[in-house]
Amino acid sequence: MPALVILDDKQLHKLASIVYRQEVEAIQNIKFQSEPELAKYLRDCKSGYDSVVSLVDTGSQLIHKWQDDKTMSPIAHDIFDYVVASANSALQTVRNYTLRLNYLKKISDHSKTLMNALNELDRTNVINVQRLAKDAAIYRNAMLEYTRKHQSPVSRNFSKMLKDTGVKFQDLMQRYQVKLNFEGPFSDLQDEQKLQVHEEIIEASGRGRVIVNNLSKAFGFAGIAVLLFTAGMMVWDIFSSEHVLQRTTRDAVVTAASVGGAMLGEVIGVAIPTLVGLEATPLFIIVSGIVTSIVGAYILGEFAGWLIDLIFGSGGTATLSTDGHRCYVASMPDGEALARQIAHQDNQE
Repeated sequence: MPALVILDDKQLHKLASIVYRQEVEAIQNIKFQSEPELAKYLRDCKSGYDSVVSLVDTGSQLIHKWQDDKTMSPIAHDIFDYVVASANSALQTVRNYTLRLNYLKKISDHSKTLMNALNELDRTNVINVQRLAKDAAIYRNAMLEYTRKHQSPVSRNFSKMLKDTGVKFQDLMQRYQVKLNFEGPFSDLQDEQKLQVHEEIIEASGRGRVIVNNLSKAFGFAGIAVLLFTAGMMVWDIFSSEHVLQRTTRDAVVTAASVGGAMLGEVIGVAIPTLVGLEATPLFIIVSGIVTSIVGAYILGEFAGWLIDLIFGSGGTATLSTDGHRCYVASMPDGEALARQIAHQDNQE
């Protein structure tokens, strides 16, 4: 599959609107336990739409504010490009809106940090100006590289090798952690080290390397969370792409959650008998259901974001508790396909 189409700010407004309308329709077709629960899911969906619009509009305003300043304008443009690339990544690579909310919060938090730093920057402080300019450029370039390497077919042989040799997700993470001589549990590594492990896997798969280093601590913490999530999604795609789930698994989880939803443990329980090998594990079912879908059906729940953070942040070794997590299962719109349609239509005009 080719790289993502990078839509501009106006096109992103259109994509966000279409995705939102289709998500609302999908949510309204779910049989919730109660009307208040339906209303909560609809509010969260609207919150995701509002986040994208706010991100893009605030970034555009930043450019206009500094357009006549030779020092600040290039930094503003890099921040805006980072925001646009991140918004494209969120809408096109994360179809599960309950997970996308978590991603958008990370992007929003970091974007605000960068924008506030620019607006409050003392241009006479050359060191701080250079530091912010460097960080803005690094994040811009990194996010653009991630969009270019999205679902690259060159990693297929690597993915097949992982499946054929029975490598588990946690084994994959451990293997490349050891290669980098990072000691201790993966969960205890610094985020910068975790990002390096992900990049080693991405490079080993044949997709190339996204070089992210020497980020200043003043601006880097929130941004590394964005890049770590983005890289984690890519590594999961590399790991899982050859593990093809079947319609019988989809039918089982859809039926289990068809009326009033189901507890996450119940969904896992009905899925496991339909699977074999590495697929027949709670970790694989949870991450596939939330991140890449079970044959087009996504596990929706308020827990989606923090649970994926827990799994990715531990390298797949965290103890997974499914108690108290009610979920629903539904198809979600394909933001990537919609983005290509928008780009194609605009090119025809």
